[in-house]
Amino acid sequence: MNVFWLGFGKMGEPMALRVAGAGHALKVFDLSDERRAAARAHNLEVIESLGDAVAKADAIVSSLPNDAAVSQLLADEVGALLNAKPGTLLIETSTISAAASAVLAKAAAVRQLGYLRAPISGSVAAAANGTLTTFISGPEDVIERASPIVSAYASTICVVGDAEQARVMKLAVNLMVTTLVASLGEAYALCTKGGIEPKVALDAISTSAIGSPHLKFKANALERRDFTPTFTTVQMRKDLKLISDGARELGVPVLLGAAVEQIMSATEASGFGEEDYVACAKVIAGLSGLQM
Repeated sequence: MNVFWLGFGKMGEPMALRVAGAGHALKVFDLSDERRAAARAHNLEVIESLGDAVAKADAIVSSLPNDAAVSQLLADEVGALLNAKPGTLLIETSTISAAASAVLAKAAAVRQLGYLRAPISGSVAAAANGTLTTFISGPEDVIERASPIVSAYASTICVVGDAEQARVMKLAVNLMVTTLVASLGEAYALCTKGGIEPKVALDAISTSAIGSPHLKFKANALERRDFTPTFTTVQMRKDLKLISDGARELGVPVLLGAAVEQIMSATEASGFGEEDYVACAKVIAGLSGLQM
């Protein structure tokens, strides 16, 4: 397929390379000079405007940071959808609100596009290896048509509905992920103050019944005091706001989520906003009288 790729960021880059490697003809657009240069370094065709490249595309795939970027680059009066021909696939992989996605769905319907909500879950390494998980929702025929592209970067594809369900699913998973990491920080402080060596404590946590792959990954980073971001505190705060707003609209209490949102707010205020969100362990340790 002729694929127009919108957003060549931290996750967009390895996903786009997987799609290009699967034999699809790829054209890349990004607002950042640095990211456009990165695409050119991979010998990908970079375009400077949305017009002709979108008009010739069989599919548009977007990987963008937030609701505002999705609205600006896709749905606004000068967005990519304006130039898309009827029948074009729109595969939107960002973590955005169900409300923003519903606006995008209306814009896609006006242009007679096939809209697939397809937020992804996993690390940059998983994106590079083609082993991401994606939660998808949309019409059955759109899901089928999008499969050759989605399967290039995701090994686990969870179909959860035909409308905005994928957006809700992604936020629900992120709620559990961030709660798990915050509880890891508390457990770490508890064990350390209780006289257990940090490595011993983290190894025991990782091999316990709670030791999921994600927890093991974060525990290993915490043991090494490596706060290099795979997902920053600022990014997680953005997702927590989406979670709380979405839950409020649905009338669902997220009591643990509210507490974790405050923990991440304190983490950002402590100067760790651009570090991995496991840096919340440093804030919890400090409140416990520990030095990290």
